[in-house]
Amino acid sequence: MLNQLTKNFSELTKSKNTPNQKILLTLIVLVIFRFGNTIPIGGIDQEALKKTFLQGDSRNGIMQIINMYSGGGGATLLSPFSLGIIPFINASILIDLLTALFPSLEKLQSEEGELGKRKLLFYKKTLTLIFSIVQSAFLVLYLKPYFYNPNFITLGITGLLLVTGAITIVWLTNIIDNKGVGNGTSIIIFTNIIVTLISKNLLSSNSFDLVFLAQIIFLLFLITLISISQSSRINIEVVSARQLAFLENIEKNNINQKFSKTLQLREAGLAIRLNQAGIFPIIIASNVLPFLSFFSGGSINFNNSNGINLMSVFYYILIIGFNYFYTIVFWDPEKIAEQLRKASVSIVNVTPGRETVSYLENVVRSSSVAGGIFLCIILFLYDFAKQFINGPLLAQLNVSSLIILVGVAYDLQRTMRSLYKNILDTTS
Repeated sequence: MLNQLTKNFSELTKSKNTPNQKILLTLIVLVIFRFGNTIPIGGIDQEALKKTFLQGDSRNGIMQIINMYSGGGGATLLSPFSLGIIPFINASILIDLLTALFPSLEKLQSEEGELGKRKLLFYKKTLTLIFSIVQSAFLVLYLKPYFYNPNFITLGITGLLLVTGAITIVWLTNIIDNKGVGNGTSIIIFTNIIVTLISKNLLSSNSFDLVFLAQIIFLLFLITLISISQSSRINIEVVSARQLAFLENIEKNNINQKFSKTLQLREAGLAIRLNQAGIFPIIIASNVLPFLSFFSGGSINFNNSNGINLMSVFYYILIIGFNYFYTIVFWDPEKIAEQLRKASVSIVNVTPGRETVSYLENVVRSSSVAGGIFLCIILFLYDFAKQFINGPLLAQLNVSSLIILVGVAYDLQRTMRSLYKNILDTTS
């Protein structure tokens, strides 16, 4: 039976995927991933781990990361998939940073097409293996007191299981990227957050009173703001050389200027998302901050006497910084200006060449900072509201997870609409 299931799964991944097949394959991958999370690693006291960490996960940075990226909180706390997608995220961050610094890597990304992307992915996988070994060794040593027999062989086998699980997750995310629906990394994190929220039974512990209603209304308000942050765009009007000549001809013949402006607005523009990096600034900052909190070991007082949460301020700075970094790396103004030049297209009222590059740099930088600040405002509003709405729903819900949920859901609906575009067009 297992051989038949493996054969069917292999045939499904090799076949030419229709939208329904893409969705089915994605669901199968997620089921495999979640099944891996239910397999406990032997030789360790799982109940002691749950009692120690899950009851106080808000105060333990390491377990925050494990729960967020591996979907912890269920019957099994430590499984082969406990490292989750963390090693691959760390490897991707480092490769993206190196790509921005070294022209040879940048050339792979921008000029060598699919072959260059495959090489970069190979580098990320190699680095993922290295990070997996380091992080599994750290986690095994950190949890050593919970092993029944903490000898070298037991610890080594546990570390090997964790590394194998992390590499398997990378393989599963690649299947979703290539044959499934959406971004594999985002889908895995999305699933883990959903599972964690379900395990908390948020609604069962709430009485339906005015406080509960206020929490629901505020959460709907937050979701609206998050949706705006994900969908807002800055539209830059562009015009081709042929259209520009036509507009100049209109001006020479003194035709109504209103018609000229209308024509310009109809032209296909250049759209820049306010939050170009999507959910990744939140993911990266959520990855870095708990480690900082843990390694400080209480030696750094992040809450001063005036009630200013320095950890939150640092979290906001990380979000703005990573949003700026990812936007600059993946939205290079010089490349965009060069593509516009090759297409004989120019920005309205901006001279082609250096002035276009300068204009795009200003727009991209300002939009990236504005997008990061917008995300921080959402986080601040949530922390501020919790001081006045004293309810268990807001207390148990993590706003960073909510932003990731809404962001991934927004990207998923865009992907689904593109998959079924022909069907929607024929039925409308």
